[in-house]
Amino acid sequence: MHPNLFPTSALSSLVITACLCLINFPSSSYADDEQYLNCSKPFDCAGIEGLSYPFWGSNRPSYCGHPAFELNCSDGVPLIKITFMNYRVLQVENVSRTLQVAREDYWNTLCPATIVNTTINSTIFGYASTTVNLTLYYDCPTSSATIPLTDTTQFDCSINGSDAKNYYTNNTIANLIGSSFGSCAYNVKVPVLQSQPRSGNLSALEEAIDGGFILGWNANNSLCDGCKATGGQCGHNTSTSEFACHCANGTFPSTCALTATAQSSGFTKWLRKSAIGMMINIR
Repeated sequence: MHPNLFPTSALSSLVITACLCLINFPSSSYADDEQYLNCSKPFDCAGIEGLSYPFWGSNRPSYCGHPAFELNCSDGVPLIKITFMNYRVLQVENVSRTLQVAREDYWNTLCPATIVNTTINSTIFGYASTTVNLTLYYDCPTSSATIPLTDTTQFDCSINGSDAKNYYTNNTIANLIGSSFGSCAYNVKVPVLQSQPRSGNLSALEEAIDGGFILGWNANNSLCDGCKATGGQCGHNTSTSEFACHCANGTFPSTCALTATAQSSGFTKWLRKSAIGMMINIR
């Protein structure tokens, strides 16, 4: 067939159809990334609402949080494990990046199953400046006559079946008569938020411990700030165990790929301009 015999109108129709497809080509042709969508939703955990990164647990996937911030929401109270010890999460402040916690083993009791000191991962958590340590002394000799009972709080616990005495006293008194408390089998430091309760007040002691203490966290804070500034959701790469920035167009190491988005937008504008030019030339 002679090329000039191909109808101009048919050629124009084909080009215009192709150009219209280009003109209508969206700048964001992909669907929003699944991880980005999942991590965009705050979640509730046993009475604490609106939780987000670095926390995860329940119906929130692990890639939406930091590995050290898994919450157990199944027992009516949110629990977090820090250095192999469970803590009740009493309050979370996302702006100041702090959480208020209390030792689960000391909840409503002064007689935990295991006598151990409070320890935290100092690379991730830090005590608030208002934190003070209470020292509890367990399994002290019954003949500790040098311990001034007027300056201490005595409480009952059976340690290894023993009828030995157990005491709390403020740190000042403990330092003054350290030799007496040194004869006790165990001493445990328990952080509290408020001022040290007065000796002799057992209820105040229990209330102070149940009130917990405040920890600040550093869960890749600077990386998270950068991620959120570019429209992403902070999270965790479960394959590399590194920080991840979940974005609408995929997951990246630190920030969303704004340059790729800009390039995509520019390419689309070029396509539209070229398509319009082609239609003008055909006419």
